[in-house]
Amino acid sequence: MKKIYFTLIIALSAVCAQSCRILEEDPTILTASTTYKSNDDAQYALNGVYGAINSYEFYGQYYSIELCLNDDTCYYRSSNNSNILMMNIFDSGTKQLYDLWTKLYAGIRNANAFLEGIKDSGFDKDRQMEVQARFLRAFYYYNLAQCWGDVPLRTKSTANFEDAQCAATPQIDVLNWVIKEMTDCIDLSDGSLAGAPSRVTKTTMQGFLARVYLFRAGATVVGTPEEKLDAYAKARDLCKAVMDSGKHRLNPSYSQVFINMIGDIYDRTYYESMWEADFLGNRTSSDYYSNGRIGDLNGLQSTGSADYSKFNCNYSYGMFGNTPKIWDLYMKDDRTEDETELATVTDVRQEWNIPPYNYRGYSNATHPLYPYGGDPSDIRDLIVSIDKTPYVYNYISTNQDPLIKIAGRNTGKFRRETCYEPQQNAKNLYTGINFPILRYSDVLLMFAEASNECADAPSQEAYDAVLSIRDRAGIKTLPFDSYDKESFREFVRNERARELCFEGIRRFDLIRWGIFVQEMKKLSEQAEDPRWSADGDAKFCSQMGTRYQDRHIILPVPDLELGVNPLMKQNPLW
Repeated sequence: MKKIYFTLIIALSAVCAQSCRILEEDPTILTASTTYKSNDDAQYALNGVYGAINSYEFYGQYYSIELCLNDDTCYYRSSNNSNILMMNIFDSGTKQLYDLWTKLYAGIRNANAFLEGIKDSGFDKDRQMEVQARFLRAFYYYNLAQCWGDVPLRTKSTANFEDAQCAATPQIDVLNWVIKEMTDCIDLSDGSLAGAPSRVTKTTMQGFLARVYLFRAGATVVGTPEEKLDAYAKARDLCKAVMDSGKHRLNPSYSQVFINMIGDIYDRTYYESMWEADFLGNRTSSDYYSNGRIGDLNGLQSTGSADYSKFNCNYSYGMFGNTPKIWDLYMKDDRTEDETELATVTDVRQEWNIPPYNYRGYSNATHPLYPYGGDPSDIRDLIVSIDKTPYVYNYISTNQDPLIKIAGRNTGKFRRETCYEPQQNAKNLYTGINFPILRYSDVLLMFAEASNECADAPSQEAYDAVLSIRDRAGIKTLPFDSYDKESFREFVRNERARELCFEGIRRFDLIRWGIFVQEMKKLSEQAEDPRWSADGDAKFCSQMGTRYQDRHIILPVPDLELGVNPLMKQNPLW
């Protein structure tokens, strides 16, 4: 392990080079003492700072899918204990956690080397590259502090093994450092949207810093009531600055936001997607090499092995299913009296996020094809990866109607349907589907939440921010005077689930609200819902609910890190 810390070369592999599309050219191989001759040289090096984002350890798989999809709206639909992160049976020896830890620190090492290199370079520098590198370094540190709490804070390149050994900095100090760095970057940013959503911009920085402040104000971070109130106020003002900039709007079509990500299309009209983790290709060649499994693990199940040219959905395990909670959040919670308990779906987000079908096919002809498989009188086997397979269970081959499956549906936000995904290569597990890091709708919801926490009652402006999101979803909303501070808080929290589900945000929302463990334990109760309990998938949801303890709020420091850095201590409860 010492070799890792003695190595001075700050290299970005071909994996990161191909998936980070800020420039199409490969980045140069750099050392900690590298200086640059031109802005082009520096840009190649900056790609290396971005590269950690596009790794499978971070947004490609381990963080975005395996860790962050453990929340109260979805669960891992299997008892396969080899997927220990998704099963929530991880510990300090879990490889995925160590790989995530080291990848985040690799991004930090690249940032430190870049900042030192560009400082000593003599040409007329594009200072915005330095701003981006500083922000990205702070972004990586935020994710470390969010996941692990107290972590080593290194802001200079390590020249030897001894320099790399250091004790952990308290979480609150790391967060305060992140806030200062991000604030400086905002002040230095030129405000351009060039390169968005692939690279960070001023409004991206403002929106993400608002997220940091909300976590800073949360239940698991130390601080006085006055400090937390100030953090809410800062978050509110940052979101308001994004809103007032006029640079971002809601796309009128909710589904189109994700169709663009699936199709590798940047929306330069609305810029609702403010920052994305970019993935390009399917590993069919070295020039088309992706580290992302977005849609493969968390899409609509489609595992056929027939003629790929006929498939309507590329290969996907469909490992994650929705819980009854998110079903009810869509169908009845926060609805007007005339829309409560509707028999049909009216929220467009529900139909996109937990669609009523996948592509697994049926092995017998007793299931109805209608409405997704064709003519209901045409009873035949549904062909996997070709036919839309409707979600029904307890179907009796008599005149009895099938029961609608309210939970256990595949999470369809990042589906691999070939009408949206440019490639048609069903056997390949790696995809070119991008993953959102920050969307404008999140900024609106953070503004509403922070504004409410700063006051004794919600403001009209906060209500209007949420209303704009619900209007796009096609659902009615109770009038403004229906809410007080407490009910509006719950309303916004629910709306965050409806709008942002499966985007890797909900887990840390629950943590900062101080309700993570109690809500996760309720998964077992949800599995007993009589509308779903007879379904075979309910047992997996129930098993997940039994595994959560207080120690899961903070991740364990990897054993390998403790082995090479004796100044580090294991987190309490681990």
